[in-house]
Amino acid sequence: MGAERGERLEQEARTSNSVLVVEDEVLVRLMMAEELRSAGYDVIEAATADEALDALAHIPGVSLVITDIRMPGSMDGLRLARLVRTEYPATRIVLTSGNFPNVAIDHDGFFLKPYDPCKMIHHIKTLLD
Repeated sequence: MGAERGERLEQEARTSNSVLVVEDEVLVRLMMAEELRSAGYDVIEAATADEALDALAHIPGVSLVITDIRMPGSMDGLRLARLVRTEYPATRIVLTSGNFPNVAIDHDGFFLKPYDPCKMIHHIKTLLD
């Protein structure tokens, strides 16, 4: 039964339209969440990586995590992305930052701040549809 449940949750993650936005800058997070909702996505918001991990543990089927790289708290966005890739391999990951980081992690996109929300939405639709 455990394997069947895991397969079902992985399939939900592939077909869900839930997006987790992890951003410590409130206005940036609110703007991105509103754009995503307007585009028809279910949005979960988190201000820290710890909040994001809690959301992922309790909300099945999150299909995409958008995370800022530099955040306060126990871990930054890169460490969060590594954990997501390991623990939720079907979940897509998009990184954002105010500068070009040296990123040695598997991800599905990178957006330099300030980014164009329309371009990000288009990229997300490409990833999830």
